[in-house]
Amino acid sequence: MSDIFEKAAIREFAAGDRRLVEDFFAQMGGETRAFFNRGDGNLKTAMEFFEGTASNKVYYLAELGGVMIGYVFLWDTNRGVPWLGIAVHDGYKGMGLGRRLIAHVIGYAKENGKGGLLLSTHIANIRGQGLYERMGFERIGMQDGGELLYILRFTDEMANGSTQS
Repeated sequence: MSDIFEKAAIREFAAGDRRLVEDFFAQMGGETRAFFNRGDGNLKTAMEFFEGTASNKVYYLAELGGVMIGYVFLWDTNRGVPWLGIAVHDGYKGMGLGRRLIAHVIGYAKENGKGGLLLSTHIANIRGQGLYERMGFERIGMQDGGELLYILRFTDEMANGSTQS
């Protein structure tokens, strides 16, 4: 992992972060938009935080030097296995930040008694699929919308702090 990411702060969204979040979504290139923000769906989800309409969601950002370089969130947090969404700033991909963001929400989910995490990803998102599988997610099929569906089940072994590498 790059030293730069050790300096990045991962923290929950705060009321004053709207501009950081908007800038993060504005910098997304075509591939990131296609895989993560089709139809501005995830931008709208993020804006729910600032509009006070978010329920059963938690939002985290990675910030470095006043720039949002990563985003991870969970929704359906009232359920035993919430859904995960993640994106890394286009200029910081492939440097280990995604692993750190996922590890952060795994910690949150375990601390809050969840049984695992679900996620879906575009079938062409090969980089993401590799990350999820290295983090211990298991591909379990296709979602109705045609995306690949993954689950990470928290077993007794994982609850004791070990995860797959």
